[in-house]
Amino acid sequence: MNDKISILHISDLHRSKDSEISNSALLSSLVNDKDRYTVSETPIIMSPDIIIISGDVIRGSVKPDGSEVEVQNQYKEAIDFLNTLTKHFLNGNKKRIVIVPGNHDIDWKYSKESMVKIDSKKVLDEKNNLKWEILKDSINQSSLTRWSWKDLSFYKIIDIDKYNKRLEAFVNFYSAFYGADRKYSLNPKEQYDFFDFPEFNLTIVAFNSCLNNDHLRLVGDIHPECIASTNLKLRDFRRKGRLILGTWHHNTKGLPYDSNYMDNSRLKNFIDSGISIGFHGHQHKTELINEHSDVIEQKKIFVFSAGTLCGGLNEIPLGNNRQYNLIEIERTDEKKFINVTLHVREKTDSSPFDNPIWTAGRIDSKNVSHYTLEIEKPIVANYSGVLIEIEELMRFKNYAKAKLALLNLNTNDDFVRKYLAECILQTEDYDLALKVFAEPRTDEEIIAVLNAAIQLGSKPKMVEILKKIKTISPAAPAIKELITKIEAITR
Repeated sequence: MNDKISILHISDLHRSKDSEISNSALLSSLVNDKDRYTVSETPIIMSPDIIIISGDVIRGSVKPDGSEVEVQNQYKEAIDFLNTLTKHFLNGNKKRIVIVPGNHDIDWKYSKESMVKIDSKKVLDEKNNLKWEILKDSINQSSLTRWSWKDLSFYKIIDIDKYNKRLEAFVNFYSAFYGADRKYSLNPKEQYDFFDFPEFNLTIVAFNSCLNNDHLRLVGDIHPECIASTNLKLRDFRRKGRLILGTWHHNTKGLPYDSNYMDNSRLKNFIDSGISIGFHGHQHKTELINEHSDVIEQKKIFVFSAGTLCGGLNEIPLGNNRQYNLIEIERTDEKKFINVTLHVREKTDSSPFDNPIWTAGRIDSKNVSHYTLEIEKPIVANYSGVLIEIEELMRFKNYAKAKLALLNLNTNDDFVRKYLAECILQTEDYDLALKVFAEPRTDEEIIAVLNAAIQLGSKPKMVEILKKIKTISPAAPAIKELITKIEAITR
């Protein structure tokens, strides 16, 4: 297993009509840049082992009829580029390139053909006021009703099969690029894929974040069934101790009047699935690492946003330029942590759009081109049938029974302790927390013993635990808050 790997993260490959760039010029610029950052720049960056493309493979049709020929030609151009990119960066190994669709991969031709305008008589009441049920239905994320500001009318999807063909061109592209190795479904419930890399002890789950995205609804989302299905399948990868990554297209926050992003509540689903790092695009700028945490359980996900690789001046946010990312993941000798470093590459201001030159860029317009963070190493699970049964008990919230079963296992096992910490928290078994986690190893265990000492009200125990914890020097905000509380009580 490799101790250090590098991921090339590019996004928003859609070619701009105002700033065209050929495949040969784009590839040449990326290869020349690799020669710089792997040899002569500081810090040296590893040559990529994996490539993630987080959506918007093409621009899409700009013609009123949504020309299928135009879309097919754009995907042909994309396949030619990706084939050559794979050859130069991955020795032709397409198994190491991960692709998800973006909103530009949605073909509006089919969403338009799948809808009909709703008669105004069905929308307005006898006083000519808008019916509340129509408005309420239209803002429901799963609704078939749409509002058009262009002609101030409501529309309804009447042909679901045709509506789902919005991704047909992407599906065909996916098959053409990967061949027989991979297929993509037109069924929204099945629009995800797994990329497992045992040689890196790494798994990437790739989501379509364009659920119900069309010419009248620009919002991003992932089908709940995709979340549920991947969560179940990721259990096996988590038991193997895989580092779990996720990729999708849409950003998870926007300005007050924006609607074309995905609600950040999905990040909680990703955290629950064990995804440690997320990759997306869409907003056309590299953003400072966004840490989204579950404070109570001390679980977190770090999210990297890549800028646009090929966008033109009118598509790039003010103060930014064309950008792409490189992420290095290094397993250190330390027991608990993995180092993850984000490097930003950016087109120089003086180089032309049709032949860009790349250099060290800026993270979210800050004066830093790279940033390193630490994440906890995944735990290799015990494969016994008992542990699988315990996981099932916890899934159905039978924490008391799961706790008893865990106590019959080796409580020095990291995976057993992780499950036990959750069961103790859920059952409020403070005496057991102090007994099992007398020598806490993780933030979860530290929180469990600190909270237990407070709840039991034993000042001598609080002082004893506090003295022990301070030698570890924990940095988590929740732990610092509990330490402050205990110091106030024992003062």
